[in-house]
Amino acid sequence: MTNPDASSDDSKEANSAADGAMDFGSILASARKFKNYTVDQISEQLKIPARTITAIEKNDINALPAPTFTQGYIRAYAKFVEASEDKVLAIYNRAVPHENVSDLKARSNLPDEASSQSPMVKMVTIILILGGIATLVYGSFRYYQKKMDVMETALESKQRSFTGNSLNSPGTHRIEIEQEARLTDDDELVIPRSDPAGNNGDSELGATDTGEPGNPEKTSEIIADDPGTGAEGENDREVAISADTLKIFAKKGAWMQVRDASNTRLLYNMVPRGEVKVLQGKAPFRISLGNAKTTSISINDIEIDMSEYIRENNT
Repeated sequence: MTNPDASSDDSKEANSAADGAMDFGSILASARKFKNYTVDQISEQLKIPARTITAIEKNDINALPAPTFTQGYIRAYAKFVEASEDKVLAIYNRAVPHENVSDLKARSNLPDEASSQSPMVKMVTIILILGGIATLVYGSFRYYQKKMDVMETALESKQRSFTGNSLNSPGTHRIEIEQEARLTDDDELVIPRSDPAGNNGDSELGATDTGEPGNPEKTSEIIADDPGTGAEGENDREVAISADTLKIFAKKGAWMQVRDASNTRLLYNMVPRGEVKVLQGKAPFRISLGNAKTTSISINDIEIDMSEYIRENNT
């Protein structure tokens, strides 16, 4: 007869052997304890959730994620505690149902092996890269082209504002004159000069265009008129004109040209910064200058207000 107790013992030993053959977690747990690591320390070092490490050590396959992820966790865990990676993975693969095991194949980088990438994917990738490079080149070209256009426009504007001969850029807005001044048909500004004795002349000396021939861009000119014309004698008028004094103060320096009534050029040069020029001549004076906002003019010690006649280009 068969001994029931002996059969029971054999069954227990077989089950115990089977459990030992599938116990991958105890190997990792023993190695962890040997290294004096806690579960939390392993979790922090490997960035694996603590519950997953506990499930691995308890062989709780149902609590573990998909076999592909679990195999990666086990390999990292075994490597960290210096256990045999292949041995632990082999035990895990025997414990997991066969249909759930995924074969992780290392991808070879040998040149003689065929690539797994599709030719279509490669072609699309190359096209996208070339398109990105072309877009970058075109964008850079357009950016520098616009920058060059702006620089050329600024240079042309500067050349129009200062030609080296005189500041002869025409204004964009016609001057509207108030007070006791008028603008002639030749675009010349006529400002009557006040008599220091209080007697203002009722008539004005007609301004004649003495602009140089062939110069279409004639600048507006400030003219200080002489009051003594008409009924007075010619000699008295000449004496009064010869006594006119023109004083120019260039705070920031200015290039200017000054002519008097006889078309004599009294000044044609650069007035340095902070310098005062005192000129004697016959009124009316015809003045072209730059840096008009920082330049002051007086005739016979009478300050001329030029604020209404300054153009946008500061002439």
